[in-house]
Formats: sequence, C-alpha cells, structure tokens
Amino acid sequence: MKCFKCGSMLSENNICAKCGTDVSIYKKTAKASDAYYNRGLEKARVRDLSGAADSLKISLMINKYNINARNLLGLIYCEMGDVVEALSQWVMSKNLAPDDNVAGSYIKKIQSNQTKFEAVTGAIKKYNISLKYAKEGNIDMAVIQLKKIVASNPHLVKAHLLLALLYIRNKEYNRARKLLNAVLRIDRNNTVAQKYMAEINDSLSISDKDVSGSFLPKRKIKEVEKKPLSGNDVILPRSSYKEPDNGVITIVNVLVGVVIGAALIWFLITPSRYKGLTEDYNRTIAEYSEQLSSGNVELNSLSNELNEVKAAKESLETQLKQVNGTEGSNKYLISVIEAANNYIAAKPVEAAQSLLDVDVSALPSDGAKALYNTIATATMTTAAADFYNKGYTEYQRLSYDTAADYFVKSFKCDSTNVNAAYYAAKCYVALAQTENAKKYYNYIVTDFKTSGYYREANEYVSSH
Repeated sequence: MKCFKCGSMLSENNICAKCGTDVSIYKKTAKASDAYYNRGLEKARVRDLSGAADSLKISLMINKYNINARNLLGLIYCEMGDVVEALSQWVMSKNLAPDDNVAGSYIKKIQSNQTKFEAVTGAIKKYNISLKYAKEGNIDMAVIQLKKIVASNPHLVKAHLLLALLYIRNKEYNRARKLLNAVLRIDRNNTVAQKYMAEINDSLSISDKDVSGSFLPKRKIKEVEKKPLSGNDVILPRSSYKEPDNGVITIVNVLVGVVIGAALIWFLITPSRYKGLTEDYNRTIAEYSEQLSSGNVELNSLSNELNEVKAAKESLETQLKQVNGTEGSNKYLISVIEAANNYIAAKPVEAAQSLLDVDVSALPSDGAKALYNTIATATMTTAAADFYNKGYTEYQRLSYDTAADYFVKSFKCDSTNVNAAYYAAKCYVALAQTENAKKYYNYIVTDFKTSGYYREANEYVSSH
C-alpha cells in the first residue's frame, strides 16, 4: 500500500516513514474499500451483477483510488450492455493510475471498432428516447423503439426491463416473462426483474381465481322418457260423416271452398309475404348502412394512424439526424473521450480545447457528464491562461484575427477573465466586426460593472 500524500510504500506502522503523515485512518478506509471490492468480485463470479455493482460503488465511495474496483465496475457495466458507463469508469481509472493499468487495453479495444461503438451509443440514445416516450404516455412508439434496441443489443438490461414493464402494463404477460428471463440469465439476482416477475405471477393467480369462481357446476337434468303409444292405447272415435246423396251440393261445396281459399290467400298470405319482403329489404339496407358506417370509421382510424406514423417517422428522422449529424451526441461523446486521452497524456490545453464546443446536456449518460466535469475542472483554468497569453502576443503583433480566436477560447475556458473579453472586443473593433465586438463588450457591461473597462464598453454598446 502506498502513502496517499507522497506515494511511498507504507510499512506496518501508522506513520509514513518518508513524509511522516498519519495514515491510520487511510489504512482503515483502504481495507474497508477492499472488503467491499472482494464482496463485489464474489457476486460477479455468480452473475449477481447488480449486487456486485452496488458493492463496488460503495467501495469507490470509500476509496475512489481503488483501481481494481473501478475496472471491475466498468466490466460489469459492459456486460449489462451500458458501454458508455463502462468507458467512463475506465477513463477515470486510467486518469488516476496511468501506469500498468488494464483499463487502457479496455479503452483501446472499444475504440478500435468504431462501428460497434457508434451502434452501442446509438442504442443508449434510443433508450433515452424510448424512456421519454414512455413518460409522455406514447407507449406504442416506446415499444417499437425498445424492440429494436433489444434486437440489436441483447445485453442492455435496462432496455429489457423497460420493455417488460410496458408489456406488463398492456397485460402481455408471456412477452414480459420472456424478457425478464433473459435479464435473469444475464444478472441472476436482478431485484427489479424479480419484482416484475412476482407482479406477473400475482396478476395471473388473481385472474385464475376470478375465472374459477365465475362458473357454477351444471345440474344434470334427467329427461323423462316418453313411452310411445301402442295400437291398443289409441281410441278411434266413430265417424258421423255421411256421403251426400246429391252431386250438386258437392260441387257447390267445392266452389265455396275455392272462394274461401282464394280470399284467405289474398287477405292473409299475400300481405304477410309483402311485409316479409319489405322487412328483408329494410334489414339489408340497414346492414349495408352499418357496414358503410363501420368502413368510414375504420378508414378514419387508418387515416389517423397513418398520420401518426408519418409524424413519428419525421420525428425519428430528425432525431437520427441529430444523433448522426454534426451536432449529434456521438460527436460530443467522442470529443469527451479525446479530451480524456489528451488529459491522460498530460496535455491539459488540448484536453480543454476538445471540450470547448461540447453541449453537456446532450451527452448520453450521467457518467459521460461526470467525466466532462472532471476534465473541465482540471484543465480549463490552465488552458484559459495559455490561450490568453498567446492571444496577447498576437494582439501586439497586430494579428487581430488570430488574437481574437485565442481570446474567445480563453473566455470560454474561464468566463471570469474580464481581460479576455475586453481584448476579444478590441480585436473585433479593429476587424470592423461590430456585432462580435458588441457581444463581448456586453459581457463586460452585464457581468463586470466594477471593472475598469466598464465605461468604455458601455459607451460602445450604447453608440452601436
């Protein structure tokens, strides 16, 4: 173990032999950090990745210089599909221990395959978009995006969990269970996945109880068998009909029957037939009307869906241009990585210059933002002084264009440097660039009212 102050090897004593610093508390914290590292290593070996990550975070919280814990945490993030977080941990590890650090080989391995790196960062960006869709209630678009992410990056655990949650919301339990099983194969004791699985089991058990209680057993109805009547049981009444003796009466009866039958047909059967035809006709018309109405509703629904899909397509194309274009988050992330490499190579000015045009809010993860802040804090002040000195040299040579560029960079690195803002404005005045000169004089008027340059700046802003 090395002394945290002078870097010399420590003995069993609690006092550093070289610088005389009391290292008793430092030794206790280092041992506690190593204990949590060992616990995280044991959990990682049995694929309890989330538990291992928690233990390693505690280890780093106790001792941020525990390089083994930081490198292992990066490997766990990489295994869970979050390569950006893994890269952040390895860059910080390499920054803290530049010599004989395995994190350097991990970084080179990721940077060597630029296509795969862009695909992974693109998946993280899509996940953030899907999360935004889910929070806004646009569930369908979130599901579509997450399906693509899961297909392209099957180890991204948080994408699996979010898609499973959306499936549970839509009561698609089989699909959710499949995703959760995939998560548990990657991270055996993932508490979120286990919680979602318990929720599915509870929902299914409640559904089974409702179904089983909603039907009563049917009673068997015993049919009474009817015994057919036999010939002996039939009683035939004696007929009292007698054939008429006169044939004229028979003919008259037939004619009367024919007339009565025709009347019955005319007054009873024909109206009912016409009535039946009319009802069939009306029923057919109603069915056609209903089908036409349903078709119109379906057509309107399809039109609305088509408009929504077109709008979503345009939105995704815009987002894709933002990701892959000159202002995309990939460019910012690559700039942060370049800054980290320059910082590790002891080039603070180059590192700061890589960060000048980075939009921190557009970085894809909290780890990338933390890495940006770490490098900026360590390099911006030095770079600001370097840019200012170079700018002043060029200003004395009357090379106003080059000098203005250096003064602007200096002011971006250190916005408290009123001299950089003043000389940038003076250079733009000499170059007849009124708007740019007014811009930097405005900084003095707004933020440096007690400066000796305030009066000159105020007069220029007021007169232009």
